[in-house]
Amino acid sequence: MEMRVASIIDISLVDVPGIPVTVLFTAGCNMDCPYCQNAEIIPLSSGEEMSVDAIVEKMQGHLTDGYCITGGEPTIQKDLPDLLKKLRFEEGKHINLNTQGSVPDVLKKSLPYLDSVWFDIKTIPKTYSTVTRVSNDPWPRVERSIKFILDSPVALWPRTTYVGGLHSPSDILQICHLLLDIGYQGEYFVQNFLKSSGTRKEDVRELSEPDIKMIESILDKVPEGIQLRLEWR
Repeated sequence: MEMRVASIIDISLVDVPGIPVTVLFTAGCNMDCPYCQNAEIIPLSSGEEMSVDAIVEKMQGHLTDGYCITGGEPTIQKDLPDLLKKLRFEEGKHINLNTQGSVPDVLKKSLPYLDSVWFDIKTIPKTYSTVTRVSNDPWPRVERSIKFILDSPVALWPRTTYVGGLHSPSDILQICHLLLDIGYQGEYFVQNFLKSSGTRKEDVRELSEPDIKMIESILDKVPEGIQLRLEWR
């Protein structure tokens, strides 16, 4: 059992609200979003192969209260459920997964070992292929993944990165209604895109860091049942 690993951070205070966690960055992603903050680990050949047991050994023993598995896209690693199962042996540890939901079968196998999922909703269904730069429309699989989480005891934390030049305020409203239609009620997080050392200069040249006022203009139109949380950094 092996997975491709980019890096492991011993302690993070920002990846899971209120819980210090050890963070695993898996390598490789099956999407190619132009605004990705971890662009260097998008290639499927990035990172290095490590056995699940070696990963567990490196992640355990830090002064944290849980684990966060992010990437890249962790669910393209078919051995992800085995890793989570081994991490679950430690009692009292919170286990969080970051995913864009494009591999629902692996996600479903992972759910018994998870406490929470940060779920990155990239955009509205109509433009999913364009924004994620993939040939096959990922939305049906993304929707299936959301439903799998809602049918489980795992906490769903939906989130969208708002990118100037890719998104509009009406997109956020449409996602609010989509979440309700699928059966979700609760907080929906929208964070602002930032150009950083992790983004690719040529890909973000035409993109802009959005003004929070763009989103504030729709707050009174958010449907009942969804609490829109703006996390501008």
